[in-house]
Amino acid sequence: MTGTLMYGMPEGRAEEHRRALRELAKYLESHGLRCRHVERVHLPMRWGFDKGFPLPPEMDVYGCGRLAATVAVVDVPGGGAWYLVKRPDGLPVRACAAGDPARAAEDIAADAAG
Repeated sequence: MTGTLMYGMPEGRAEEHRRALRELAKYLESHGLRCRHVERVHLPMRWGFDKGFPLPPEMDVYGCGRLAATVAVVDVPGGGAWYLVKRPDGLPVRACAAGDPARAAEDIAADAAG
């Protein structure tokens, strides 16, 4: 279903983001971190029943038994895809090139360690 939109994002592009997150997860797990892929849904609050909209995929990263970060893939115009790393409270703290998941995993692991 390549033509289907995912809340403004074609499903094919969302699948590319999922692949990038899966690739990053391989490297994060080698640093002792656990990853959980998350599909989020936006549910509009209106009268009556409204259909929800899928949001772009994200990945929660756990270290030392706690949520260390959430990672999403964002497309930067003219700059390709980047991993956007957010603290557990949702504040973005780092952007890493998606073309180098090993380096991104090192940076995320260093932040998770503390």
